[in-house]
Amino acid sequence: MSLLLEEISIKNEHSFRSKIDVLPHIEVPWHHHPEFELIYIEKSRGTLVVGDCIDNFNDGDLLFIGPDTPHIMKNEDSYYQKKSDLRAIAWVVHFKEDSFGKEFFLLPEMSRIRKFLTKSFQGVRISGSSKYKIIQHLKTLHSAEYSQRILTLLQILQVLAQSEDLEYLASDNFVETFQQRSNQKLYQIYEYVSKNFQKKIELEEAAKIANLSKTAFCRFFKSKTKKTFSAFLNEMRINYAKKLLVEGRLTVAQIAYECGFNSPSYFNKTFKSTTGKSPLQLKGEK
Repeated sequence: MSLLLEEISIKNEHSFRSKIDVLPHIEVPWHHHPEFELIYIEKSRGTLVVGDCIDNFNDGDLLFIGPDTPHIMKNEDSYYQKKSDLRAIAWVVHFKEDSFGKEFFLLPEMSRIRKFLTKSFQGVRISGSSKYKIIQHLKTLHSAEYSQRILTLLQILQVLAQSEDLEYLASDNFVETFQQRSNQKLYQIYEYVSKNFQKKIELEEAAKIANLSKTAFCRFFKSKTKKTFSAFLNEMRINYAKKLLVEGRLTVAQIAYECGFNSPSYFNKTFKSTTGKSPLQLKGEK
């Protein structure tokens, strides 16, 4: 269970990649890459993990993910049925920090864009009028040629740099921790938790993933993340619970079990201590 480094190929005549994927379902493992990534999900639904954030993605979502931020996308189970006629359609752009020259984003005129790109390591969901402007630019970009490609991408980045319609996904602490390239053990732990947080996770199992004793694992995890493993696990579960509460399809008790808590009362207590509100309060705000 190692984090996959995705190799992104770019045509010789281009400085960055723009494509439209039409697939039966999304095949994106737990991975990272040195490129910035802009994704417009025209059609598709499922679960998204960006860093330490577990979220849902739906038709019409627009996401921007910074370089080397680990992420994974998995469709709902209905997409993987043999006779399913569902399709995933996604518009994707990949570019590197030096795609336009090593010092391009260091120019004074690029300061606001540079600030956004730095923050994008957390992963970003774009909504509101900004989303619709960017989607229109993406449609132009897909058919653009020569210098028009670069100009259109810069227009997209300008919208992002000025936008107030941004939701940052992963926590600041996650970004600070994982920008250190020597944390393969943490990548493996995050991958394990993201795949298993809905089930009971024993400390011994997590320690085995890191190839450490329980005591050494607890010290290692606390030193790297500034939080205990149980606190981290509960945070991921609560983040997912908040999304389910807003959706409003399940009862609070159902959400407790769906998120890996073994009792609704413990879920309620943990949720309130983490968010300052009860699950019912959040459910009523949707």
